[in-house]
Amino acid sequence: MKNNIGTNFKNAIIKTDDATVNFFTNKKGFTRVLWQNVTFDKKINAETFVQNRQKKYILQEGEPVPFLVELGLMTKEGKIYAKQYDKFRQINRFLEFIDDILPKLMQNAFHSKLQIIDFGCGKSYLTFALYHFLTKLRKIDCQIIGIDLKQDVIEFCKNLAKSCAYDGLHFFCDDIRNFGAKQIDDLEVQNVMPDLVITLHACDVATDFALEFAVKNNAKVILSVPCCQHELNNYLSKKENAKNTNETVKPFLKHGIIRDKFLSLATDCLRGELLERMGYKVQMLEFIDMEHTSKNVLIRAVKGNSFAQTKNTEDFCALKNALGMSITLEKLLSE
Repeated sequence: MKNNIGTNFKNAIIKTDDATVNFFTNKKGFTRVLWQNVTFDKKINAETFVQNRQKKYILQEGEPVPFLVELGLMTKEGKIYAKQYDKFRQINRFLEFIDDILPKLMQNAFHSKLQIIDFGCGKSYLTFALYHFLTKLRKIDCQIIGIDLKQDVIEFCKNLAKSCAYDGLHFFCDDIRNFGAKQIDDLEVQNVMPDLVITLHACDVATDFALEFAVKNNAKVILSVPCCQHELNNYLSKKENAKNTNETVKPFLKHGIIRDKFLSLATDCLRGELLERMGYKVQMLEFIDMEHTSKNVLIRAVKGNSFAQTKNTEDFCALKNALGMSITLEKLLSE
């Protein structure tokens, strides 16, 4: 290396644990050396990065998981592809939420095995992760039903479940609004009393229909990450409708970008209040870091033993009256 610097390499950088050394050679062949000691803070940051990479996840890197390999997140040796690491973290974050409420799910389960329904399952990264986690890691027998409108996606999921030998995973192409009103194949869907209902990124009022199904079928736990809440925004973006709102609300409707965010949060607040009214203990949690997606509010609702007090109804009505309208979920639950 010493013989190459200044001849074969005009400039060079050498990094060690304690320092970074820069070599700069000019046209006359003179080499200037710039020595930078690594500060304690930089050492800490480097160590923190390694620790984050080696975090104790529920699904561990280095341990091959069939569905992760098939979905292109992991090599056959168990290594996560660099560009898929955010998705890997999201999957593990989701499983942490499941692990946290697992005792509640297991208490007085409706069936001999857990019944779970995933509305708007899509390619089902999280559905497969949940099944693997429960059956392979926690040794809990379960049946998971995934519902989505896209036939090609459902066929993909069916084939993946078959190749992974996940016999308790079932996928159907259906609309959330119709689900539960008929028999699908050999499953008597209308008789399924779900222990857990999941609805992640079901668009706009599709989330409300999924929550209605969960409430009316006495789901013990609901995990919902709403998406594209257009209902309030579409209504209040019209000036004649915005006039009916409370004066304190009107500044939030003035600018489109603020109105969109405000009404998305207001929609989730109304949903949370309604779920509490129906006897659920509700928490609003961060699903995944905001840098990865703005749709990161997780509504976690756990069924309690009694209905909420009058104060909850008052809070819901106060917010509804301030906005000048309600949301689809209230109408569905009142039917």
